[in-house]
Amino acid sequence: IWDTHYKREKSRLIFPDENLVRILSRIPQGEFALDHGAGSGRHCVLLKSCGFQVTACDYSAKSIEAIQRTIPNVETDIIRSSDLPYTDEKFDLVVSWGVLHYNSLEEASHIVREIKRILKSNGNFVGTVRSTEDTHLKTKHGQIGLADLSGGNVRLYTLEELKELLKEFTNVEFGYMERSPIGKLEERICHWIFQAKN
Repeated sequence: IWDTHYKREKSRLIFPDENLVRILSRIPQGEFALDHGAGSGRHCVLLKSCGFQVTACDYSAKSIEAIQRTIPNVETDIIRSSDLPYTDEKFDLVVSWGVLHYNSLEEASHIVREIKRILKSNGNFVGTVRSTEDTHLKTKHGQIGLADLSGGNVRLYTLEELKELLKEFTNVEFGYMERSPIGKLEERICHWIFQAKN
């Protein structure tokens, strides 16, 4: 699904999410950052502009190929499981923007434990997950109902469930964003935003 998704021109997002820009303006600069589930690579560019040495990983080979082709000086990895191929305490920052909810709760929990393992002490973990208020993905029985991502897995979160997922981190802060796609006022795209310390 994700290889097909990243072949589409509309999936090649260029500009970073403004919420992440604001969060990064509050975080002290570190040396190494991981863009977990990098997609089109838009946040790799942002992280580089903040002075980080950036590693990008994604399940999609098409995503990684595009990053290698268009964004210089970014290390890349195709990952095939929820195990992350990085040494303990390698990164000062891990960004997982719009990724965890496309995994089962068991897989997401394992990924979060892996992120904790690869983060330096006092490192930052920032990301988003889809809220249970979301109607845009048209979820049914844990599957995405949108034509573009039909058959993909999704797990929506309440705030309490997200707090439980991040319980091993400290100084966890939350935000919320909601928007309607243009021309579809009846639909809601809803994300929890989080920032946490290791």
